[in-house]
Order: sequence, then C-alpha cells, then structure tokens
Amino acid sequence: MEVSTFIEALAVIVGKKYVITDVVDFYTYTKDYSSGRVATPICIVRPESTAQVSKIAKLCNDQGFKITVRGGGSGVSGGCLVDDSNIILSLDRLNRILEINEIDRYVIAEAGVVTQELQNSLSDKKLCFPQNISSASLSFIGGNVAVSSGSPKSLKYGSTKNYVINLEVVLPNGEVIWTGKNVKKNATGYNLTQLFVGSEGTLGIITKVILQIIPIKKEALVYVPFDNLQKLFSFVHEFFKLGMNASSLEFLDKNACRLVFKYLNEKFDEKNIQGVLWIEFESNTDAQNLAKIEALYAILSNYTNQDILIGQSPKDIENLWKYRKKIGEAALNHKPFHDLDIVVPRSKSSDIYTIVNYICSSLNLEYIVVGHIGDGNFHINVFEDVNVSSNVWMEKIDICISSLYEKVIALGGEISGEHGVGTQNKSYFEEFTAKQNLHLMKSIKKVFDPKNILNTNNLFLNN
Repeated sequence: MEVSTFIEALAVIVGKKYVITDVVDFYTYTKDYSSGRVATPICIVRPESTAQVSKIAKLCNDQGFKITVRGGGSGVSGGCLVDDSNIILSLDRLNRILEINEIDRYVIAEAGVVTQELQNSLSDKKLCFPQNISSASLSFIGGNVAVSSGSPKSLKYGSTKNYVINLEVVLPNGEVIWTGKNVKKNATGYNLTQLFVGSEGTLGIITKVILQIIPIKKEALVYVPFDNLQKLFSFVHEFFKLGMNASSLEFLDKNACRLVFKYLNEKFDEKNIQGVLWIEFESNTDAQNLAKIEALYAILSNYTNQDILIGQSPKDIENLWKYRKKIGEAALNHKPFHDLDIVVPRSKSSDIYTIVNYICSSLNLEYIVVGHIGDGNFHINVFEDVNVSSNVWMEKIDICISSLYEKVIALGGEISGEHGVGTQNKSYFEEFTAKQNLHLMKSIKKVFDPKNILNTNNLFLNN
C-alpha cells in the first residue's frame, strides 16, 4: 500500500481531522523530556476509542506499517520517540474515566486520562491511586502502566504495577483482549496483566486500565537537614532497623539543594547542609502521625543537630515539599542533562553515592543526586559539558553511564527503577541483562508481535 493510500485509510477510521500530516504540527507529538533524537513520522493518528485503535493496528499489521504509541510525552527515557518510518498513535483522545467503584475499590479509566485528573476525580470521593508521580500533570495513566512508574510513595505502596488489576489491550494484529478480571485475587494461569505492565508498549496497546484505589489518609511531613552525609545514610539504616514506617523517604544531595534553592531565590546554608531528607507519614488521624514524629525525634538527635521542620497542615506540607518537587524544574532551567534512574538495595545507598561522586568527579562532570532513598532508587542528573564538543561530551557521558551501571549491577541493582529502558538505555540494557533473560523477552515479543510493528524503537537493539 502506498503511503498516501495508507493515510487515506487512517482518515476513514478516525476522521481526516485526526490524522496529522503537516510537519508544522508534528513537534508536540515527537518529543519528550529525554535528550533523544526527534524524528519525522509518516503521520500522527488520534483515535478516540478502542475500536478505532483496533482497526488502526490491523491496518498497520496487514500493510507493514510500524506504530509508535504515545502517551503524555513526560518520559525521560525516549520511550515515545518515533522512527522516521513509523506512525505515531496518540492516546490523548482516549481520556474518559469510566467508573469509580467505591465498594470494590477500583477505577476504570481509558489510557489517555491525565494522571492528575484521575487523582482529582478520586479525591472528590476521598479515594486515591497511591502514587504521587512527579509528572502527574502531564503523564497519562496508560503511560504510567506501560513503564510501571514509581513515586515517592512507592516506599509504602510499591509502584504502579502493584495496583493494576486488569487491562484492556489491543494486540498488534488488532485483536482486543482483557488480561484478567476486575478482582484482586486471580490464581488462574499466567499473569498476563503483569506481562503488559512495564512492557513499554512493545507487546500491545493499552487502551483501558483498571486500578485498585484506597482511602486517602492524613499526612505529615518532616524536613531533616544533615551536615554529614555518612550520618544521613546511617540514619536511614537505623530507621529501618528499628521497624519505623513511612510513606515516603526522599533525598537531595548538597548539589541538588544548592540548585533548587537558587532556582527558588532562597538562601541555602552552604556551610552546614550536605543533604536533606523528607520523611512523610500517613495515618488515620493527626494524633497517630504526631506519635510517629515523636518516635522519629528520639533517634534523629543522634544523627543531626540541624533545625528540623514539621508540616501537618496541607499548606505547611506543600511548602516543605517544594524543594523536592521543584528540583526537576530547577535542573531543566539550569542546563541540558542526561537523567539516570538507577536502583540498588537501600543498604547500598552510601556505596552507590560514593561511586557516583567518584565517577562524575573523575570525568569533571557536573551532577546532582535526587533519591527515593527509602527504596534505593536514585536519579542522577548529569549536566551537559558545554565547554567541549558534542563528540567529546557523548564520549564522556557514555563512559560515565557504562562505569556507573557496571557498579550498580555489581551491587545487586538495576539500571532503571521506574523510568524504563526506552530508546536511551537499550544498548546498556542489552549489555547488562543476562543473555538468557534477553532471549526469553525477545521470544515473548515475537509471540505477541510476529511482524514487529509495535514500538520497534524501544527496549531492544536491532528490534
């Protein structure tokens, strides 16, 4: 089929208005927050229903055209970046919340629902999807599922995968399946739902998501600066040894603190602060949170003598969170950067921080470390060296990433905790993943997508 005939066939399915062919209008749909290459697709198609997605998939599968599925474009691993020979299938019109079931406690939403809009609708009923994903104002719930997004609350609640009950998926050949049932327990056969969670759109197109939801709890937040990083890491170890529980335990190193305080036009105590922790508690009552804070104070005095701040009202909590939540904006405002998303056992947090510091310093690279330290997941933003040529920069960042990933694997960790492999990490994914595991994953891909039409730029080299 000629490209022009193919585009006409797409227009028959979704309407001419929803097939974008003018390159002037491509930009919004061809970029994300990674540093990946922006290519030119054949066109962008915007279906409004599962039935339309099914017809598009069947057409592409039959005629040999490749599909890149796009959510909100908030990712940093290049997962939605298109090859020149692909079409982009945007899910932005599949944006309806179909049901909030307060008895069985699940929500049914189309994949293009913006995550924050889902949370707002649930909040009206005093319920929530227990992930406070930093890109919630941009990301789609289908994209969160496709990469199994995490968040600060993953410490207590796990990541997105822990709340996915069932999925509606369009397979590459156009068939539509449900991966399970809308129940929390299911002991029948293989867990197809979890196979699609985190698959980065390589096995099928997620069109509807059924998520478990929970009641909203009372929150309290403690902001704890440290003048010694080793004491900070030792405190984290002690926190868990004593059996203390928090919903979030977040970390910024000194470099990150300096950057975000400057961005917010606030004074940073350069001399006395080497790192900061945010410790969030959740309970049924404020009194229960206060009891947890008092227990925390009893051990903190052994590790820091800096001023500790507490927030219990929504306004005070938001004010304390702002430094952690604004670090992404501060980094984007500073310089272009490469975002790494490593995860190690939390007992190895001090080791990996020392390694990051050594590698970046030896290569004369500017960096910040932002961490979900409670579960060992750290984001390292390595800023572009504008004083060297692009070729030298690419060589330096490759040495940095390869060296760091090698150490991460040696410590029992993985190269991505929540951002996914995408297009940016696939060479490292192949290098640092067991060959048997890669073979199994590629075999699964062939079962679901034998003609290799779906998100071919993702996950694997030479896909």
